[in-house]
Amino acid sequence: MTQAEDGAIEVKWEKRIGQRLIRRLYESEASGLLDEALLDDVGTRFCMRCEAVLAVSEAIRGRVACPRCARAGIQTIIARTSGNESEPLQCPGCGWATTWGAYHKRCRSQQLNEGGAGYAFRAFLIQWRAAVTPAMKMIAVDQLIHEFHVYLMRHRVTGETKNRHARVVAVQLIQGTAAEVMAFLAELSGTGLRSSELAASAAAWRARVAETREDPPWKEWSILQPSR
Repeated sequence: MTQAEDGAIEVKWEKRIGQRLIRRLYESEASGLLDEALLDDVGTRFCMRCEAVLAVSEAIRGRVACPRCARAGIQTIIARTSGNESEPLQCPGCGWATTWGAYHKRCRSQQLNEGGAGYAFRAFLIQWRAAVTPAMKMIAVDQLIHEFHVYLMRHRVTGETKNRHARVVAVQLIQGTAAEVMAFLAELSGTGLRSSELAASAAAWRARVAETREDPPWKEWSILQPSR
């Protein structure tokens, strides 16, 4: 094993959460006996997942956070100057080293792309950390998993531009394929939620899904940029 491969082993990300835990959380809310310990566990893991998505995005933009320093509670940024996979990365603080290609390989196929949902990941981190009651924490979790990637797009023929909602953010947070996660969210929306805010969120999500299904085919549009 090369030194680059050895260093890349230290690049680890919080995994997506199983549907069973999310279902238990929502069932506890619907029963009127919110499982606060489970809520804190889910919220904390979502924070770590959001931080991972944003860290990968920063790395792609040229700012790689040293994973070894991060585990020690220290933020050390390594500037990346090219897109070459052979480009060496070395932490000036702890000496951790790998190549950009080895680092990037640890990010692929992990559902860690920011896409058009950076706004949602950042908003959740702020909202969760500011929450002082279980109700506020539950609303933060609920809003996050019901968000969508949003892109500014242009119609290939007419030139019309508009914001369009793409896949749900929950695919990057909850285990399953896109279709499985969508079906799971539909299941959650019929759980019999006690909170009026959560019930309103479920209704708004169903309306947004119906709206996206009525939009023109995706193949007719090209993405210009994330809209938020």
